[in-house]
Amino acid sequence: MTNWDYLTIIFYLIFMFSMGPVYQSFSKTSSDFFRGGGGMLWWIVGTSSFMIGFTAWAFTGGAAKIYETGTFILILFLCNVVAMVFCYFFVAVKYRQMRIITVMDGVRRRFGKFSEQFFTWLLLVTRIIYGGLGLYTIAVFMTGVFGISMSIQIVVLGAVVTFMTVIGGSWAAIASDFVQMLMVFIITILMAVLTVMHPQIGGITEFWNKIPSHHFNWTQFDRGSVIIFFFATLIINQLVQMNSLIDGASRYVFAKNGTDVKKALIIPIIGGFLMPIIWLIPPIGATMLFPNLAERYPQLNNPNEAAYIAMAVQLLPAGLLGLLVSAIFAASITTYTGMLTIVSGSFVKNFYVSLVKPSASEKEQIFVGRIVMLVYGVLWILVGLYFQHYKALPLFDLVLILAASIGLPVAVPLFLGILIKKTPSWTGWSSMLIGLVGAIVMRFILTDNMIKILWRCPDLNKNEIDDLNIAITTAVVAFLCFGWFFLSMLFYKKNDSEYVEQVDRFFKEMDTPISETENELDQDCDVRQYRVIANLCIIYGSFLLLLILIPNKLFGRFLIVICGGFMVGAGIILKLIGNHIKKRVLR
Repeated sequence: MTNWDYLTIIFYLIFMFSMGPVYQSFSKTSSDFFRGGGGMLWWIVGTSSFMIGFTAWAFTGGAAKIYETGTFILILFLCNVVAMVFCYFFVAVKYRQMRIITVMDGVRRRFGKFSEQFFTWLLLVTRIIYGGLGLYTIAVFMTGVFGISMSIQIVVLGAVVTFMTVIGGSWAAIASDFVQMLMVFIITILMAVLTVMHPQIGGITEFWNKIPSHHFNWTQFDRGSVIIFFFATLIINQLVQMNSLIDGASRYVFAKNGTDVKKALIIPIIGGFLMPIIWLIPPIGATMLFPNLAERYPQLNNPNEAAYIAMAVQLLPAGLLGLLVSAIFAASITTYTGMLTIVSGSFVKNFYVSLVKPSASEKEQIFVGRIVMLVYGVLWILVGLYFQHYKALPLFDLVLILAASIGLPVAVPLFLGILIKKTPSWTGWSSMLIGLVGAIVMRFILTDNMIKILWRCPDLNKNEIDDLNIAITTAVVAFLCFGWFFLSMLFYKKNDSEYVEQVDRFFKEMDTPISETENELDQDCDVRQYRVIANLCIIYGSFLLLLILIPNKLFGRFLIVICGGFMVGAGIILKLIGNHIKKRVLR
């Protein structure tokens, strides 16, 4: 990277750092701070939901999967779209109509106070690991590709995420995702166009003709039975996890009402269809220009993870490579800011207020929430630095096993629990424990030889073993969790009047639409949201336009104008819409 690229990255980090002060005035109550007061514009909620699903993995591990297997990865995005369509028709409105501030509020109303505390502390502990591991993972990649100091990356990224969320709360975390989505969108499209235009590729027709045959014929690396089984288990996993209280409610409690939630979902659904097709073009192009990435990036454990970056280095002018790195950071920051909002809200609302100080004022709740965010940010940085120095210890493998195994066991009871009413209060936490034990056992006993024996096929290749490892573990965990959940229904007691009434109220509320009087925000909040985001787009776009001063070739400067102009144009359009709404309100 050039110094101009580093300048672009530095400006991006400073820009994100400023999100906290920019949105500080939006949080007057704890509801504002932890869920935007339930009054965010639908397209802000939708773009945030899309960005949460489009993580930094897309440019690293996802790019490696495309480089190796081509269109096979579209299975994942197809499953994601199916899960979101299910959400649109069956559960999205329910999430908003729960009228909760944190996801653990929903757990308490559905399963009771013990389950609330069980899942709250499970969330608080595991998110320490997730956050630190995430910072470490992205730092490993950037260090291997660009030689940027791993420690500096962990500290800087952790500090930016923490500061902007501590000061600005959920408003800074969610609303800033729109600007970051525009950044990811424009650089992804630009990369796709430049890939097919490259002289060694020669246009769309030649690109199509040069795609390796196994990128379409999946049976060249996975036999048909493995693909079918992998797809079946993956769609179960995505359907459950993306529609559980943890993932589903946490995305859509910010919207004004059920109608807005459905409109918000249209963005990730359309994005889930279109973006993967655009995004996979550069890694496929890397197979044509760089058939042996191991020679270029020997320092990476998996050199194929550099497929996207290798193309960016080849294609982008000075300044825009920094924009791509910023887009990778943006995908990471989106995940971590959302995580901070969830854990701090759960600690404050579901532990501090629930058990320690029920009389805590709104101001005190926001203060405690900020302290929790600050503590988590520091812990994430420390955990990331710990992994950097002690990753060879057995503890590192154990942490990875726990992190990979806990998602589905948590999701199953928090998915079924909003659809099925007649279960005892202990169903949620016990289903999770059964699934977790099963997942951990499978991680230890499911060796390569065991998979070959189970599949009755001694000549399975590495790719098939890896896919079956995931699929078999998912199938076993899902079977255990679903089985235990439905088995527990036999112990449902109608004479437990307090619990039965509580669950009845919960389900009745989920089916009751949000009224206009329930929104907590001022009438001019919509205008403020348009105005602030418009200004952010114009400021960031203007900086990109200044990059035309970099001594690039004419075509490189033209590309910079496209990127900067797109951002500024989006800001101007939002400003005009906001002004129109303001005039309508004043009448």
